[in-house]
Amino acid sequence: MKVRLTSLLLLCLCHVALLHAQTPATKPLDSATLSKIISQQVKDSTSGKPKLHLSDTSVAVLITRLESYTLMLNEVMSILKRGLDTTEISERLPLIDSSLNVVKRDITALGSTPNVMDLYTNRVLLVQLEWRLDNWQNQLFKYYDKLVNITDTLQQLRRDTTMRDIPAEDELRDIYVGQMATLINKWRQVDSANKRNLLFLGLLQNKVARRYLESTNLLEDMDFQLSRYSTRMFNKDFSYLWEPPLPGKKGPKFPYVLRRSVAKNLHVLQIFFAIRRPMITFWLLAAIAFAWWVIANRRRIRRDHAEQEAETILQQIRYIIVHPVAGSLLLVSTFSAMLNIQYPILFTEITWGIAMVTASIIVKKYLPGHLFRRWLLLILLLVVYCVNNLLIQVTFTEQWGIFTGAILGVILGYYLLHSIEQTKLPLPKYAKHAVWIFMIMSAFSLLLVTLARVTAAKIFGAAGVVSIAMSLAIVLTVEILMEAIYLHVEANKHSSTFVSFLDYQHIKSRLKSILYVIATVGYLVLIARNLYIYDALYELVADMLAAERKIGSFTFSFGGVIVFLLIIWVSSVVSQLLTFLLGYTGNNVPTRKGWGSYMLLLRLAVLGAGVLLAFAASGIPLDKLAIVVGALGVGIGFGLQNIVNNLVSGIILAFEKPIEVGDTIELGTRTGVVKEIGIRSSRISAGDGSEVIVPNGELIAQQLVNWTLSSRSRRVDISVGVTYGADINKVIQVMKQCLQQHEGVMTAPEPTVLLSNFRDGAMDFQAFFWINDLGQAGSMKSAVLTAIYASLQEAGITIAHPTPQQVQINMDPMFWQQHQPPPPPVA
Repeated sequence: MKVRLTSLLLLCLCHVALLHAQTPATKPLDSATLSKIISQQVKDSTSGKPKLHLSDTSVAVLITRLESYTLMLNEVMSILKRGLDTTEISERLPLIDSSLNVVKRDITALGSTPNVMDLYTNRVLLVQLEWRLDNWQNQLFKYYDKLVNITDTLQQLRRDTTMRDIPAEDELRDIYVGQMATLINKWRQVDSANKRNLLFLGLLQNKVARRYLESTNLLEDMDFQLSRYSTRMFNKDFSYLWEPPLPGKKGPKFPYVLRRSVAKNLHVLQIFFAIRRPMITFWLLAAIAFAWWVIANRRRIRRDHAEQEAETILQQIRYIIVHPVAGSLLLVSTFSAMLNIQYPILFTEITWGIAMVTASIIVKKYLPGHLFRRWLLLILLLVVYCVNNLLIQVTFTEQWGIFTGAILGVILGYYLLHSIEQTKLPLPKYAKHAVWIFMIMSAFSLLLVTLARVTAAKIFGAAGVVSIAMSLAIVLTVEILMEAIYLHVEANKHSSTFVSFLDYQHIKSRLKSILYVIATVGYLVLIARNLYIYDALYELVADMLAAERKIGSFTFSFGGVIVFLLIIWVSSVVSQLLTFLLGYTGNNVPTRKGWGSYMLLLRLAVLGAGVLLAFAASGIPLDKLAIVVGALGVGIGFGLQNIVNNLVSGIILAFEKPIEVGDTIELGTRTGVVKEIGIRSSRISAGDGSEVIVPNGELIAQQLVNWTLSSRSRRVDISVGVTYGADINKVIQVMKQCLQQHEGVMTAPEPTVLLSNFRDGAMDFQAFFWINDLGQAGSMKSAVLTAIYASLQEAGITIAHPTPQQVQINMDPMFWQQHQPPPPPVA
């Protein structure tokens, strides 16, 4: 239908184009004028053939076409009115211009010793500007494509010559002419609006492109300045402490530099907020969502558990229950500080400040007074370095401030190290390493500032303070995440979601190790960024990983190998974590049976998908996978039959389900409970506490008894011996009545008591009864025997006891001589 309407519109506008050339564009076209033009075109035969001709075509068809064209032009006009939303671009261009002017003014004012902090601030600002201008260019190109498509449509309509039929009847022609006049005016409006939008868009694209090129050139200049600085980072750049400043390097006073620095960084922060507003909103929403998640889980625990039980669960959590809001802000600010690589230093320092304040609120209750006071002194030192990082020019006052801060850092590091050795707090095992890093950087900063390497001293001093301060925030973030996960698991223990199957104690250590690995990477990134070597390290590592290597005809890269191994490792970890879901992870029988086999299939799917994804992501051709499969086939023929047999048997167990996790089975002479159905082997917990690892092939090949395949009910057999002379019917009645009245004995099937044997000194009676849970068979048998003994004693029936056996020994010597065996024959 859409193609048909488009064709009709093209036909009509072709006719309109012929008339448009003879009618002024600025004057609306009426029906009378159009009627005269049509009559003239019909009579005009100078070319040997009239441009229009009369036809008996149904006017209904023509009018339908004209209405379709009108609707389409209305749609096009609507697109032109709402499609070019460039208000933000036009309003933000002055802000972009002022930002570029700030950077250009700083470049003009650069002296022989540029300040690396100022260079990096300019670079971050230019990165943000380039990102925004690039997005604007993409947006304008999309608008331009829309307008070009509209222009092409209008041009095609003008060139179309198929709509030349005009109704021959005068009355019908008048109707047609009225519709045509309306359509022509609509076409003119669309064409005029489209041209205006193209002109406006072209001018705006030119403005954005010019500023984009300017920001790119300035960014290249900043990168060049930073690379030059890295080569002479440890050169002398100021006077010694005991000397007046060198001639030409005295510079402005500290208050003036401070005012200029604060003004510039606030301007950069304003640009950043204007450009990255969605990112700021995301972090705020993340903090609110995390706090709501914690509070909701806490309420659910108190609602679904008894008061004492709920308090016992909540006592396992130290931080997030007492301070849910502070914990959420600490989590968000720490993640922001580690992930925000190319963001302004003032924004990063704000996140540091939030992390320090919230961390102080959280740990105040747990730290001794003297240790907390040293922590506050460390925060004060961090504030000094934060202000120092904002300065865009070195001053003599700043030099003495760095010198004092370095001395305080060394002294504070020594006291922190001494406190860590004396305290009994459960600190991470790498706490001493973090303090040593802080002390070494502070000592190096002291050495550099003494040697008049002020900028380098500032960098190392600030990096040391930030590393030790943020290390506590990172550790608390990991603990808060672990507490939040524990809280969520406990809150959903009785729900129907997969979380209810999660055994937190089994995954706690592994999950905590993964989080600490991620935290360590973030900690190292934080240090690299504060040392201003992150970009250089990133490029170095990226080039090394991306470089192609060759071994014979095989081409590979270290990055591909790492990606391959990482995906395999992740799939293996995910597969192992799934063993704690929907499975038997404790000593009790799982509440839901049947999930063990599904977990095995899911683990196989995860591993298989991980292998395929690893090959695809690392760039290794899939034909190499075929070679590996072929090699495995050869290996199977030479000695891997047993392993493959166990793997295939595991798949058979998953589909046929002869056993499930939690089943009590008997295999050979061993009896136990199935704890895990693995890919190659299964784990069975025996009654004596041992765990037996059984290859899956043996579970398929051997005869296996499953006591709980369809139910956990079990028949228990007991035997009772009664002395001769007792009434048999009375014995049967007493025993059966005792079984029927005993709690735990099933009524269906009904207990049965039978006379089974006559033996020396006793009549044997056999009792059969059923219980719901075979795990209680031993205790139930003991309780039933005790009850039967008491009932028989009460009824006056005597339980038979073993008859003593008499042994007669003949001491007559003649008897032994007669029965002595003959001597062996002599060889």
